Amino acid sequence: MAMAAAATTALLAAPSAYADEAEDEANYWHKDICVDPGYGAFKFTLFFNSNFMGSWRNVGYNVSDFGGPRPLTFCEVGASAPHPGGGKSLKNNAASAKNFHSTYTGYVYYNSGFKGAVDDVAWGRNLNYTKNNNASFKWQG
Repeated sequence: MAMAAAATTALLAAPSAYADEAEDEANYWHKDICVDPGYGAFKFTLFFNSNFMGSWRNVGYNVSDFGGPRPLTFCEVGASAPHPGGGKSLKNNAASAKNFHSTYTGYVYYNSGFKGAVDDVAWGRNLNYTKNNNASFKWQG
């Protein structure tokens, strides 16, 4: 049982070059999508507001379209209710991002399909080219 858990954690920690159906499902349902940023297996976090404020959503794998068949939404977390951005679509609503992965850089794209203007996030920053106009995400090593 412990080996299976370790294998699952290893898979989540190493993003693949493309998203498949299992990765899409993980980005949608995984238990770590709404844990505090940096504390779960998913190592990239998008925030609703600048300066890492407001609601967030953790992402573990490449996402070709935040608004895809089942749009990804910001988690409904925080002390205030409703927390700024909670429940809103991730697509075209993120203003900042943090990357907790030690090997990969996260890229946030303006368009779906990893196209258009891009913000690279090696650690953490306010989004510039894709602020509130973000449609996809990709890991690159």
